[in-house]
Amino acid sequence: MTPQIAALRIGRSIIGVEADMDQLLVKSSQLMIEMASARAATGVEAHTLQQPMVRVANLQRSLMEARSELVRAHRDLSNLAEKMDIGFQCPDSASLEGETHAARHSAAGTLATLA
Repeated sequence: MTPQIAALRIGRSIIGVEADMDQLLVKSSQLMIEMASARAATGVEAHTLQQPMVRVANLQRSLMEARSELVRAHRDLSNLAEKMDIGFQCPDSASLEGETHAARHSAAGTLATLA
């Protein structure tokens, strides 16, 4: 495997993990909304759902910490690709096992400008 192919594969994977993390954050936020709405709609006393809501809030905090580590890993990989002179642009589209994927980021610096 060439370094360029490895960079493309790693880039595709890290972008996928970032999207999955975002979806977990969305779903945990939706869960929190559902819990608070259900408590209010059913008239259950506030203390009844306090501990589960705190646990979901802790989950969200952990997800954000994990997401921050992922962004740091992405930045580190981007820096490594730059040092290895793998700074090419990904194609506008690519196909893998019959699927088409739009490539929106360069292999060497997807989040480097954001991190």
